[in-house]
Amino acid sequence: MENGKENGKATIVITYNSVKDFPNGTYQGKNGPVVIYSHDNTKTWGNQEAEGKLSQILHDIYGRADSEDVDKIYLYVGLYAKDGALNAAKNFTNKGSNLELVACDCSYSEKKNFAAQHNLPITWSECGGRNELKRIVENLL
Repeated sequence: MENGKENGKATIVITYNSVKDFPNGTYQGKNGPVVIYSHDNTKTWGNQEAEGKLSQILHDIYGRADSEDVDKIYLYVGLYAKDGALNAAKNFTNKGSNLELVACDCSYSEKKNFAAQHNLPITWSECGGRNELKRIVENLL
């Protein structure tokens, strides 16, 4: 979907938080559907809640997101649910997915090193990622 390619493949945005001004759902993007998997919350989850929310989202996605139908995945990696998000990132890259991390700078070195080890691009965001994910989605629509 990037670089003006019209391929009709989906772009997936995954966060255990919310994307500001964009509820969970599917939107028509410039080059294909944009699917947001999120929770419509405005507060910051604790670690256990965040891991649980991320686990629910990933359970919904696994088996549905065929890499042949998906152009790119944006995965938010926050302070909470960091371990679950990084494990999901490993799974997505092992399946050949085009993945970009969106991360706050909490545990900066760990996230930066993970991205480098797995040859993944990373976009740095504010804590919670809601505004940066909104910007990404707006650019896709």
